[in-house]
Amino acid sequence: MIIEPFGVRGSYPTPGSSTIKYGGNTTCYSISKEVDGQIKRIIIDSGSGIISLGKEIIGNFFAKKEELNISIFFTHLHPDHTEGFSFFAPNYFKGAELKLYGMETLGKHIEHALKDRMAPPTFPIEYSDLKSNREHIIIKGGDIVNINSEKDRIDTIVFEVEVMQAYAPSHPQQGALYYKITDVDEDEKIACIWDNESHIGGDKAVINFVEDCDVMIHDTMYTQEEYESNKVIVQGFGHSTYNMAIENARHAGVKKLICTHFNPVHSDEKLDEISEELSSISNLNIILAQEGKKMEI
Repeated sequence: MIIEPFGVRGSYPTPGSSTIKYGGNTTCYSISKEVDGQIKRIIIDSGSGIISLGKEIIGNFFAKKEELNISIFFTHLHPDHTEGFSFFAPNYFKGAELKLYGMETLGKHIEHALKDRMAPPTFPIEYSDLKSNREHIIIKGGDIVNINSEKDRIDTIVFEVEVMQAYAPSHPQQGALYYKITDVDEDEKIACIWDNESHIGGDKAVINFVEDCDVMIHDTMYTQEEYESNKVIVQGFGHSTYNMAIENARHAGVKKLICTHFNPVHSDEKLDEISEELSSISNLNIILAQEGKKMEI
């Protein structure tokens, strides 16, 4: 499987000269593999990073490398995980088939959130005007979703996606979904754990969920100093520190930890400093995600 971050920031986009290396788009990840000469892909979240991913998918479609049969899994409904969907290029192609998976919370699910973002007078077209065919699928903890290589072919499973649902202290009021993606042929596993606030000593539920994974992509919004500060209070906001991510990775025995969902105030220089500090940690392969930098298991 190939992991490619297209958006690595939390809260809001941070374009500019100080975020060129790691990227300034909000959360969007592509997990893909090639099957019979075609790219098969799962997308996690549609922050602003999905805009450039959509352009890549359309290029692949015209090059006959990828079908417009797309599965998008949403961790939750906050703007930094949904704001790019309105500009996702496949939405403007008739015949594009999109399956949108997400939770229902506070009486709303992903269809409501996306419609609201495009409701007049705040957007030039309405959600119903998009040319893509969109299926909205409500999922919850314990569900397993099979992603096939061709439409409606249940005998050609490429990815198996297991769902974990978390509430406080992931995000107040609504919680979030975490995903474990298995390459069925290779038995390789990737866990997507972000917008979670872990615990000292590790989040036991997360550890149990990811303990057999090759890679864990984990929320690292704050440094320990920021988390413990009494000047700007961030405890209870639903985000982890680098130390929390490392504790979860170590207890779960994962082989590689990818840090993501960076604090929007952290510049490339700051993230380089953090990366240097983490490089001294033994027995764990730690990487800070960079937009556009592919990683293969």
